[in-house]
Order: sequence, then structure tokens, then C-alpha cells
Amino acid sequence: MKFEMRVTDEAMSYLSEKDPILGKYILTVGPLVRGGIKDPYIATVDCILSQQISAKAYQTIAGRFYEKFKDADPELILNSEFEELRSVGLSTPKANYIRGIAQARVDKTIDFDGLHDLSFEEIKETLTSLKGVGRWTVEMICIFTLQRLDVMSYDDLAIRNGIKRLYHKKEVTKDFFNELNQLYSPYQSYASFYLWHASQLKEDFE
Repeated sequence: MKFEMRVTDEAMSYLSEKDPILGKYILTVGPLVRGGIKDPYIATVDCILSQQISAKAYQTIAGRFYEKFKDADPELILNSEFEELRSVGLSTPKANYIRGIAQARVDKTIDFDGLHDLSFEEIKETLTSLKGVGRWTVEMICIFTLQRLDVMSYDDLAIRNGIKRLYHKKEVTKDFFNELNQLYSPYQSYASFYLWHASQLKEDFE
């Protein structure tokens, strides 16, 4: 179900050459590795689990969820009482979202396995038809499941915080974000790994 994405030497060299500020940080922390989920259906459910909660809370809730609903089995989810979903720590909206995703899997109204063959806009149009799925969820699935290398999310608070730390910004405007997005191309996803990492810094990176 899971796999690892490791920033390649080629990407580190390219990003460092394009942007000395990011390059200095890359040199400091070295290659980064992030975990991904191979199955687009499971990844969509997992994004719902992680929405708007801390990493620690996600780990607790996800642990309970996957223990009760192995591999987010859609039949098991749909055949369970609603309160069983709630019992793992899900809010009522999230429980409803997950049941909707499971229903789409069972009914085959969403071809999760066919997402690999679609453009970003097509993926966005397909997945945002599901309640609870917005652009951020689509971007995370594109990075951590479909392994697209050219995705960076302005809607991700940690990304913007990482930019603040590396570039000494009080606020990150959409224009400045777009400048970086273009600068990092075609490795925006790998650049995001470093921005997420930098978001944990207590003070600006020198």
C-alpha cells in the first residue's frame, strides 16, 4: 500500500542551480524522503483522514481507522453502522465524506485506477465531484500517489510557512508563490519536500 519518494540527486542539483536560497537549504539537510500511498482510492480516503488536524491526531485516528477498516475496504465501510466510522475519531462530515468515496468506488462512478492517465485539470474535475475533496486533496494525491513531480500547493499552510522561513517573508503573496512555482519547475513536488521541512524551523533560515 505504501512506498517512499526520495528526492533525486538530479533534482537537488537542478533546484540548487536555479535557486541558491533553496540550494543552501538542500545542502544543509540533504536528500529527503516522504511516504506515499500507491492506491488512489485509499489515498483519497487518507487525505480526508488527515484534513485540518495535527500529524499526531492523524496518526491516532488513521491507526484506529485502518485497524477497523483494513485498506479502507469500501464494502466494509458501507456495510458498517455510521457510528462505527465515528468511533475511530472522525467528525460527522468526515465520516460522510468517506462513505461517499467508498460508494463511488463500489459504484465505479469514479475510476480511481484511471487517474494515472489524466492531466491535473482532469484529475481535479474528477475528484472534486466527491464531497470533501478540494484542490489541496487533489494536489496531495498527485504528489504522493500519482508521483507527479510538478505540483506545489499554495493552499498548504506548511508550504507557505516554509517559504516564509527560507525567504524571510512575513506573508506569502500568490504572485511570489507563482514566481517560485515557475522557478522550481519541473521539480515543484521535490521543492515542496524542502518547504515542508523548513516549515518546522523555529526561526528564519540564514
